[in-house]
Amino acid sequence: MSKKNKNKGIEFSEETEKALTEAKEQKHLELQKAYDEYAERTYTRRGMNEQVETKPYEKWIRKAKKIDPHGNLIEIEVAGDTGETKNEKFRRLALSRMTKALTALDTIMNLSSNQYESTPEEQTKIVNVLRLKVLDIENSFKVQEKQESLFKFET
Repeated sequence: MSKKNKNKGIEFSEETEKALTEAKEQKHLELQKAYDEYAERTYTRRGMNEQVETKPYEKWIRKAKKIDPHGNLIEIEVAGDTGETKNEKFRRLALSRMTKALTALDTIMNLSSNQYESTPEEQTKIVNVLRLKVLDIENSFKVQEKQESLFKFET
């Protein structure tokens, strides 16, 4: 026997309805666990005399719109602030992004094997583009440092 979904007018079998309910409950448990971790981090930071506010669960969770695989616009719950410091977030993101970048560079390096054939001009072009990108990255860090000291009042 099928059941009509109240929100979309879509009919689901009882098994599908049960699976959707279980998935929603599982997501809620995951979000609750993430919130508990967030609350613990902010509590620890307050113990180190940082001025940090722990948001209540209802404000920490926010609604987001997402398109499901069938093209329907749905509303989902998304975790809010993680309670990380800017440096903790930087280190976490830098680790994952550097891992991906180094893996990608290894695959480019594999192009130098004798399984492939390339001209010296093609090889030079690849190396030059990579060097320019590294310079861009280096300069982006330097620009941020300089912007902070561009203007100051005499004390």
